[in-house]
Amino acid sequence: MKRRLLGFLLVPAIAALSPIIALPAVTQIAGPGGWASAIAGESVGTFAAIAIGWGWATIGPALISIAGDDAERARLYRESLVVRVTISMIAVPALAVVCWLIATPGSEWLTILMGMQGALIALSFTWFSAGVGDPRTIVIFDAAPRLLANLAAAALVLATGVVVLYPLAGILVTLVGTSIFTLRLLRRHPGPWPRPRDLPRLLRSNLAVALNDAGLSGYSSVPAPVVNVTAMPTAAAGYATADKMLKLGQFIPMTLANALQAWIGEAHGPHRGRRMRIAIGLAAATGLAGWAGLALVGPWLTSVYLPAAPAPFDILLVMGLVFFFFSVRTAVARLVLFPAGQAAAVMRATLIATVVGIPLMIGLGIAWGPVGAALGYAFTEGAAAVLLARRCLRVLHDLRHTPIEAAP
Repeated sequence: MKRRLLGFLLVPAIAALSPIIALPAVTQIAGPGGWASAIAGESVGTFAAIAIGWGWATIGPALISIAGDDAERARLYRESLVVRVTISMIAVPALAVVCWLIATPGSEWLTILMGMQGALIALSFTWFSAGVGDPRTIVIFDAAPRLLANLAAAALVLATGVVVLYPLAGILVTLVGTSIFTLRLLRRHPGPWPRPRDLPRLLRSNLAVALNDAGLSGYSSVPAPVVNVTAMPTAAAGYATADKMLKLGQFIPMTLANALQAWIGEAHGPHRGRRMRIAIGLAAATGLAGWAGLALVGPWLTSVYLPAAPAPFDILLVMGLVFFFFSVRTAVARLVLFPAGQAAAVMRATLIATVVGIPLMIGLGIAWGPVGAALGYAFTEGAAAVLLARRCLRVLHDLRHTPIEAAP
């Protein structure tokens, strides 16, 4: 377990380091308006990625971890690939139109390509490797190539002044790495592909999880475009940097959940409940550490590393609160409620928080500027976490009182 946890935590460290390498070059050459537009496009791409992924990144690791054999895992991967590629053919053109409309004049192509980079992440294979407890494959085919590509992109952007090389490098890594992994996997475990008439069934099977992810992505993708449209370029650039720091940090609680997935799944009854409580404690500690890091270190770090677009303390303080709620909610949903068959309950809580939170973010963003949008974001993430607390406690209570011999 310790080796698995260490392996999975190294992956987000590499993933977080990769874009940081190129960010100073991008912010310097793109300027405040271009940088704010780039992050707005990335937010739109994140929402499109949820549609393309159709819940597989969320529920997929659990399905893979409990699959009977490698042939069944390959079947699940083929089904996911058909669903994700089909949706991408609709989502990517729509994304391009939205990114063009919200971009600062002169930054349209940067905004579109940043959106595409964020969206095409949904085609990645990393959730499959998380399900089988294999961080090494993620490092070889995704994290390490992404690090090298960002090093090359940073040098090329500085040398040529062509800032779109940054998102193009990310797109290339996703498509090439996923293609190589897919060919290797399906050659080892060949089988029939889903037929077109199977697509409605495949879409229905993950509908609750997909709607939950859409709600989460919906409210997390709203603030940056709202700020980009309503605030001055310099203020929008500062918010964009804070949003980028938050999104980079969110890899940690997500990967922590992936690392703990199989560890929890292999236990039953009271032992599973104990492991779930440990996981939630780890997630809360991670959230508090991230909050402190963003609020106390973030202002200095961004002023030194990204002097063209530093993030202000007040926004980073609120973003730290968002990070805490995100860390706890991720653990509760993925490690407690999804395995307990409570996907519909998670979806309802997320949609309620989204319906209330999006108008609040827009209203506060218009009234109070970037810090208002951040406060609306924190309220929404917090509401989603609180609404899941009762269900989580009920599942833990039931597991605690399940006799070991009666556990499956």
